[in-house]
Parts: sequence; C-alpha cells; structure tokens
Amino acid sequence: MSQAERLPEYSVRPNKRARRVTIKVSSHAGVEVVVPVRFRRSDIPGLVHSKLDWIVRTLEKVGPVKELKRPDNIQLRLLNQSWRVSYRQSSDGKLRVTEKDPGELLVSGPSSAPQEVADGLNQWIQKRAKETLVPWLNNLSFELGLPFTRVGVRRQRTKWGSCSAEKSISLNRNLLFLPEDMARYVLVHELCHVRQLNHSDRFWRLLETFEPNARATAVRVRKESSSVPLWAMV
Repeated sequence: MSQAERLPEYSVRPNKRARRVTIKVSSHAGVEVVVPVRFRRSDIPGLVHSKLDWIVRTLEKVGPVKELKRPDNIQLRLLNQSWRVSYRQSSDGKLRVTEKDPGELLVSGPSSAPQEVADGLNQWIQKRAKETLVPWLNNLSFELGLPFTRVGVRRQRTKWGSCSAEKSISLNRNLLFLPEDMARYVLVHELCHVRQLNHSDRFWRLLETFEPNARATAVRVRKESSSVPLWAMV
C-alpha cells in the first residue's frame, strides 16, 4: 500500500500569517493542514504521514466530523439577547459583521463560507465578551474583596475560566452563551482561586460563602458546553 493510500482525507489552508506548517484535527473540519502561502504542496503528504499516529489518535477522540454551518440566529443568554443573522455578498476586501437594528446582525464580504463567517462572528463575540466580562469581574472583585492582577478574555475549548499563581484570570468569551447565574458562578469561582489555587475543602468553603449552591451550579455549568454553537468553538 502506498503512503498516499494510507493517509486520511485532509484539507489544505494557506495562511499569510503562518510561518510553519500546522496540522489541526477538529470535529468540524476533520484534518486541516495550515501552510505558509509559498509552501510547496508536494511536501504536504510527507508531513501528514509523519504525524499519522497522532492524527489517528486525535480523530478517534474528537469523533465523527460535524458540518460547520452559518448561523441564522445567535442567542446570548448572559446578555438576554437574540440576534437574527443575515448575509450579503459584497466586494469589500474583508468580511464585516455589523450591528443593524436591535437584534439584527449583517455579515457582509466577498465570501460567505462557513469558516470565514465563523471567524468574523468570533471577532464580534470577542469584543462583546470583553465589554461585558472585564468590568463585571472588576466589580465582583471589589465587592467580594478578592483582588486579582490581570484579566484576559479569549476562546477556551475545555475551560470556562482559569486563574494562575500570579492571580491572573482568563475568561472564556463563550460565557456569553450561559445564563447569568452560571456565568457569575464562573467569575466568582476564578476569583476564589486568588486565595486558594486548588479545589480543596478550603476552596469550596470559601466559594460557598459567595455562592451557597456552588456544587450544584458546578454540575450544571459542566453540562453547558453543549450549549455553545459549533461556529463559536472553531
């Protein structure tokens, strides 16, 4: 059997910002090879083959490939907002996401491919998340007497938030898809880590002084990953 016959199906995505080849495996895109624009295509099969064991293991973990689709509606439960999304082809050089009338989003650009739409919508989600989560965390920090050093907002695939030993807190922008009580729990949870950087009994006792139903809420929050749309995870 030839090397080409043993390789899984994969797609190639040139990226102007890429300095080296990166192989990604996801439930929405399968195996994707991101390459610098001038990279020789003839070298790609060999690189994929060199990572074959890792690719096979990762494909087994992520499960069947799911189709990435453009959303027609976006529900931001934290903000109690529902947005209807419309699409328009334009000759602009880049895709744009514009807030029109209340509850109306317009996605316009030269391409309406699902991945490019997802990239644009995620930039919009990132902006909304920073505007919401950073001041909220600052207010809770002052209210609860739990000071931190820095806060960042970004997409995280497996965590709603994290706190470092330096008291730097990172929040998942997809908290916007949670109900307010669950999102608040996550923020308070991370603030409690500035005192207890663990999940010991002391940590839970501290957390329960601010969130009496913390353990039950933690279970609910863990189950909410499925409420985040696929386009917001890519």
